[in-house]
Amino acid sequence: MALAKVTENSKNCAIEIKHDNELGRYLVTSRDIQPGEIIINEAPLIKGPAQVTGPVCLSCLKNLKEDDHSTCSKCGWPLCNDDYCHDSARHVAECDWTVNKRKQKVQIKQFITPHRTYECITTLRCLYQREHNPAVWKKLMELESHCGKRQGTEQYESDKRIIAQFLNRFFKIESADFSENDVLKICGIIQVNGHEVPLTSPAHVAIYEIASMLEHSCVPNCNKSFSNDGELLIRATRFIPAGEHISICYTDPLWSTINRLEHLAVTKFFLCQCIRCTDPTELGTYYSAINCFNKKCRGFIVPHSNGEKKRNKVIPDPKWECLTCKTEHSKTEVNKVLNQIAYDFSMTNKHDPSSCEIFLNHYKNNGLLHPNHYFLSNVRLKLAQLYGQTTENDVQSLSDLNLQRKMDLCFQMLEFATLLYPAEWRIHGVLKFELHATVAEDARRKMIKGEIDCDNLKLQLLESKKWLNETVFHLKYEPDNLPEGKIAKQAERNLEDLERLLTKMYFQL
Repeated sequence: MALAKVTENSKNCAIEIKHDNELGRYLVTSRDIQPGEIIINEAPLIKGPAQVTGPVCLSCLKNLKEDDHSTCSKCGWPLCNDDYCHDSARHVAECDWTVNKRKQKVQIKQFITPHRTYECITTLRCLYQREHNPAVWKKLMELESHCGKRQGTEQYESDKRIIAQFLNRFFKIESADFSENDVLKICGIIQVNGHEVPLTSPAHVAIYEIASMLEHSCVPNCNKSFSNDGELLIRATRFIPAGEHISICYTDPLWSTINRLEHLAVTKFFLCQCIRCTDPTELGTYYSAINCFNKKCRGFIVPHSNGEKKRNKVIPDPKWECLTCKTEHSKTEVNKVLNQIAYDFSMTNKHDPSSCEIFLNHYKNNGLLHPNHYFLSNVRLKLAQLYGQTTENDVQSLSDLNLQRKMDLCFQMLEFATLLYPAEWRIHGVLKFELHATVAEDARRKMIKGEIDCDNLKLQLLESKKWLNETVFHLKYEPDNLPEGKIAKQAERNLEDLERLLTKMYFQL
């Protein structure tokens, strides 16, 4: 057992590293943790472009355009026109190998996504550490690669051809330097431990040492975000007593059970057994449930988490069964229904409230889906934000009916999110920001119509202030260049304005 030194003051370090044969290395809290507390703040060991990407600046990792870039004078790799990027050490690995191993400048001539030459860069940067930064190399080698489970998969064969063999041809890296297995182990380490970092466009990938030991849960006790300079922030989303395992969600909690299980099996090589995945009702929400095909039954068909091992690989194989009549239904039968709904969902204009409402009304009335089904819930979540954002005047342009509809959707989805994905604070913060605006606008209209007096107006404005405070609490660590970071800044400004208004009202009263 060792203390993980990822805070400035090691006495305040909130985590410990432990180990067992089943989990390998994992993290537990070394003391009680309060909601909102940052327990890991970690810079990346390695960062680089995603495997599938168009040409990017290999210093800042931002997208490049054919008519707006320059090239490194030493290696020829394209960079942006910023002098800082040309002088940055972040480009040294591929530059050094191009000069000393390839011995010929790179020439990138087309700037259309994707570009195959970039697929090996992050792997190359990891390999480079062996000779040039042994401390980082040692940390990388301690991370899980799941090489045995990856063998024979489509991704493994692709990595062998596109990365391992390409490095040999393009950079003249011979097996005496790095064997094919060495390269494929690094590919596995990136796949299993890499985090998509949305700070650049396109997003890039980064590997973090301590955060790679975090466990997964679809209902975790922590979430993750990134600082403006790419540090990973792991933040407690509820009270965590000392000694509890620390977890984040490796997949998208807004996905169905089937999609989450398959994604985790394919990319992380395990069958999730968290409290949500092992509960056919998904914590009583029936998020993946469809109505029973037996017309005489009013029950719901749900997927029961199940899986089998084939050649050391976990294959999710949930069975579909009605909770009421216990009839088991084939995946083919269920998928036929879901595929049709997925098609209708894809054809729905997600930027048009009317189109979203048509989808909701159709599937609310035809008796195919549980009211909380993920297709319907995702459309409601979109609608809660969409109303009032399609015109310049924001919520003030909404009719009274649509303003009330927006408010109802925000409350409904906030309650739902608190139950099913409590750690998704970005969603919580956005919904609360929408609620603040809706409640304040509702109060303004009622005051104009003479439906409330000054005291009740103040109460509604105090409610709006509460939602603003909670928005800031949830989103205050989101990066400035992401939508949630921008909302956090706007919430802070709105909070100041509201404070001034409430102070003025107090003195008038």
